[in-house]
Formats: sequence, C-alpha cells, structure tokens
Amino acid sequence: MKQIVVAVLAALIPFAPYGLCAQDSTPLTQIRSTPLPEVTGGDFDHFAVDIRHERLYVVSEVYASIEVFGLKTGEHYQSVRGVVKSPRKIAFLEDKNQLMVLDAGGAACLFLDGHDLHLMGSVALEPGPDAGVYDPVSRIFYVGNGGRAAKADFSYISMISVDQQKVVGRVRVEASTLKTLVMDQAAQKLYATMRDKNQVAVVDLKTRTVEQTWSSPELHVDSAMAMDTLDQRVFVGNRNPGELVVLNARDGSVVATLKIGNVSDDMTYDATHHRIYITSEDGLDVVAQDAPNRYRVVQHIDTLGGKTSIYVPSFGRFFVVHTKGELAKEAGLQVFKVN
Repeated sequence: MKQIVVAVLAALIPFAPYGLCAQDSTPLTQIRSTPLPEVTGGDFDHFAVDIRHERLYVVSEVYASIEVFGLKTGEHYQSVRGVVKSPRKIAFLEDKNQLMVLDAGGAACLFLDGHDLHLMGSVALEPGPDAGVYDPVSRIFYVGNGGRAAKADFSYISMISVDQQKVVGRVRVEASTLKTLVMDQAAQKLYATMRDKNQVAVVDLKTRTVEQTWSSPELHVDSAMAMDTLDQRVFVGNRNPGELVVLNARDGSVVATLKIGNVSDDMTYDATHHRIYITSEDGLDVVAQDAPNRYRVVQHIDTLGGKTSIYVPSFGRFFVVHTKGELAKEAGLQVFKVN
C-alpha cells in the first residue's frame, strides 16, 4: 500500500498547483547591507544590470548620481556624478557595453560607456522623460515623456532605436503622467500606467496606437507594474491604500486584489517560483501566485523605506536600495538571497 501511495504522489507532482512552487518557507534571506553615506537624500529611481561584467547600477534623482555595485558581493564600487542632471529609468545594452539613462533634467536619453560612464551620445526628447522599457529583439527603447512636464494633458511613448540613436516613432497617450511601462514581446503589446487617470493604456506596437484603456473603480495606480506573460496577467500596484490589483491582459478585467504596502514603486514577477516581489514605502512584500487568480502575501521585510528594487535570476539575488530619511540614518543597499 505504501508503495502505491508513493507512486500516486509521484505521478501527481508534475500537475501540482502553483502554491507548491511558491512555498511558505522564507523566500528571501538578507545576506548583506552596503552603506551609501554620501547619498544624503532624495529618491532612488531604477536599477540596471551588466551580467557579463557583474555590475549593478542604480540612479539617485536628487543627488544626481549613478551608483555602481558588484553583483556577486553587493560591494559599492563607485559613485558617478556630473553626467546626468536628474536621472530616471536606466537600461543596459550588453552587446554595446552601454548604459542608457533617461535624464528628466536635460530632456534626453543619454548613452554612457559601461566602463567609466562617460557620455557617448544623446537623443533629445520631450520634457520629463521617466518611464521606459527596452526590447532587445526590436532594439527599441520605449520611453514615456511629455505630459505634465511639458505643460500638456497628454504624453508620448517615444521609440528610440539604440543602433541609430534617434527617435523612430511615437505614440500619443491621453494622460499627463506615465509612470511605468511593461511589455509582452510575443504579443507586441505595451502596457502603461496612467497615474493621473487611474487607468492602464494598452499599446499595439504593430499599429503604434493605443488599442484599449482599462478603467476600474479598483484601480488607483501608483508606479509599480509587472506581467505574467504566460498566464496573461498584469499586476498593478495601488498607491494608498496599498493594494496589488491583478488584471486579465485579454480584457483588463480585475481578477484579484490583495493588501500590500502603500506607495509601491517597483514590482517583479518571478516566473520560476511563481512569486511577485513588491517594494513600497512600507517595505517588501513577497506574494505567492497559487493560481492565475489566487494570490497571498507569504513574507514581509522591512526595507528602511526602500522602494526601488530589482531581481537578478541568474545570480539568485534580490536588491533593494533605500535613501537617508526618517527610517534610515544613511542610505544603503540591501542584498537578499532568493531561496
């Protein structure tokens, strides 16, 4: 009888629910904290990763710096200032060894050398470039710009060719603030949070038009957004009260909501472990995806107010950076092992 039970269980394992992958054991374990005493205030914005050279980059908006760390150790290598006036979204081009940085202060996308971060080129944009996502297949950097910074009630998603280093097209979006862009490369769809409208825009990249605008009484969008392309789920962070809102990517309908921290800023979907990592002013929430429509918080971690984060699957590391403020005597980087 025992052998029969074992055989049955073994046969069922391939069909086990998501929850067995997103187990309730501690998903993240902190392994290091790296102080940044020179960064005396102001938000951090986004991370970028150079896998080949094992480097991690993050930008500080007010201090106007690019901070460089080691991927394996979390060691702080250098702080580069005087290159970008007000840095926002960044992305790394592996084949060119270049870092792309959106400069809200200079209304441009800067191309920097990955070794010493000197300026190699720039592309002029509408005022206030902020949100962005890079598509390595089309080699297009999609950038949200214009809107409130341009004293307009609409924005653009500009398409920058990284090879030509110029804008090759743009899509008008009827919102003054675009905070986050995520992409479904296979479907050629781009999703943008429209903060001032509490909506999500769906852009068809083949036609370069906004094909849908999702609205719901449950949407009070902040900055954080991520996507599960396999199950066609879009994850959106509500600002205050903090909630995770799960949308069906096929029609924008709300399929689940879950309480998380207030003022979420970064969100990552971990397809291997069926987890969502969400950082907010209240800390880091790890959410288990038990099924496409079922979610639960399985871990909460104090990040000293750090709401800027990134997951690097190939290194099994999750990074959070926090600024100096009421919750922390000095800025710093927290490094977590993903279990």
